[in-house]
Amino acid sequence: MRYVGSLLIAAVAACFVCAFAAQGAPAPEVAIFNGGDPSDQGIILGSWGSGTAAKTKEQVLDGAWSIKITTQGLYSGAKIDFAQPVTLFSNGIDPTRYIQFAFFFKDIQEVNPAQGTDSTWADVEPYKKPKASKMRFVFVSDKGETVEAIEPTGALDPDDNWMRIAVPLAKFKPREGITSFAMKRFMVFTDIPSTFYLGAMKLVTDTTPIKVDPLDPRVVAVMDTQFFVARATGGVSSLNYAWDFDASNGIQVESTEPVVKHQYRTGGVYTVTLTVSDADGLKEPVTVSTTIEVTD
Repeated sequence: MRYVGSLLIAAVAACFVCAFAAQGAPAPEVAIFNGGDPSDQGIILGSWGSGTAAKTKEQVLDGAWSIKITTQGLYSGAKIDFAQPVTLFSNGIDPTRYIQFAFFFKDIQEVNPAQGTDSTWADVEPYKKPKASKMRFVFVSDKGETVEAIEPTGALDPDDNWMRIAVPLAKFKPREGITSFAMKRFMVFTDIPSTFYLGAMKLVTDTTPIKVDPLDPRVVAVMDTQFFVARATGGVSSLNYAWDFDASNGIQVESTEPVVKHQYRTGGVYTVTLTVSDADGLKEPVTVSTTIEVTD
């Protein structure tokens, strides 16, 4: 009997351990669209205003299909319905959960921060980003609840030229009392007319804090062009950059680009400050600084 009792106690303890582990484990990744035929997945494509959405094989990420989207502005774009509503959350909002999209833009621009300068900077490389600077998302539940989010676009992944952008579920708080959200429809728009492809859409968990590499001190001459590069990561979050080149007159935002150039017109010692923040305000911002000695 003592042996049986010991087994029962061990079994109960194991159950508690398993339950605790399950509670502590991050929620799994959930694919909403992964390149399959939208018609077979109960995804109904339509238009909002003069925008369009249609399945295509022109440009794919995973699988054999993507969704080609055209927009004419922030209020004219694509409408995507789900025959079976997709549960985004059912027991309150988890602030570490995001809806992540992968987009391929036809209308892109190359940014070359060092263009027009005589010097060659090994760490200043051109990068590509969409011509559209903002994306507007509207999510509609099976109960008619509506949530809107506007996210900045970012640089394309240099490995595949797709852009990843994520909307945090923390945005789903337009009113008190929402503890569940089953997505019946979502719409997507851009701030300028654009054509792009949706290659993947999924629910992910992200607890990665913002990390920023230190800025190196340097000694430079007056009127020499200097480049400053923000090397930062923040998981799936869109990041904002704020540069100040002279802390002595107060911290002011003098540039919001990840790579910036600056000239000092007078000699002296200057403090350069960089603050990197989450565009959605969910993660703690990180500030780094360095000293620049400018010689006459």
